[in-house]
Amino acid sequence: MRRLLVVVTLVVLAGCGGLGFGPSGDTPTVTPVPVATPDPSAVEVARTNGSVDIDAVLARHDAALADRSFHRHVVREGPQNTRDVWVDAERDIVRVRRTLGPVLDDAISVDGTVYRVASDDPGRDYVAEPSDGAIPYVLSQSGAARLGQVLVDHGYQRVDTVRRGERNLAVVAVNATGRGEGSDPSIAVQSRLFIDSEGIVREVDHWERRPDGTIVDFEMDVTTSEEPVPVSWWAEDIGLYR
Repeated sequence: MRRLLVVVTLVVLAGCGGLGFGPSGDTPTVTPVPVATPDPSAVEVARTNGSVDIDAVLARHDAALADRSFHRHVVREGPQNTRDVWVDAERDIVRVRRTLGPVLDDAISVDGTVYRVASDDPGRDYVAEPSDGAIPYVLSQSGAARLGQVLVDHGYQRVDTVRRGERNLAVVAVNATGRGEGSDPSIAVQSRLFIDSEGIVREVDHWERRPDGTIVDFEMDVTTSEEPVPVSWWAEDIGLYR
């Protein structure tokens, strides 16, 4: 309400200035912009045994991105440990950029060939090799495989529905201690996922503390668009979009 009053006051003062120095005009009106209300029924989330079925969520996420162009950005344990995956589904181009501290790896897969930046060879910009079908530097293109390793097996509940732009997003979360049996148990987990109506996991914010004191901090964002894959300097001669 305070913001609206400030806007109206400025409009009225401008009008008064006009009355003092020239012919008056119609007083403009300020129409409030309608705010869309989140619709929980617009997003379905699979459940099993009293909680969100994470396996089903990840399978649907993987399927929804199988034929889509998108950008997936992951940050792990600080801003210097990142993964970026760009996909142009129409041209079947995939680029993966990985950073770990000062080390940068960058690769592009297209037409059965993988091109990698030749960061340790000043005599050339890139090296090329036949593709074996795997996506360089990541377990899966969509990120579902990595999420399957990071996320808690069970205990997620749907806690809210929010609206981001034109999308309704289901919010599923878990805040728990313990992780049961396994080779990588944790003693505390705080995890939150944002899922859209197509089943795409748009955002992940996952934190856990393991028994040895190690902190795992994992964030992921997914953006779908028809934008071309960005071409870095080292790949300009490949001619991806000629």
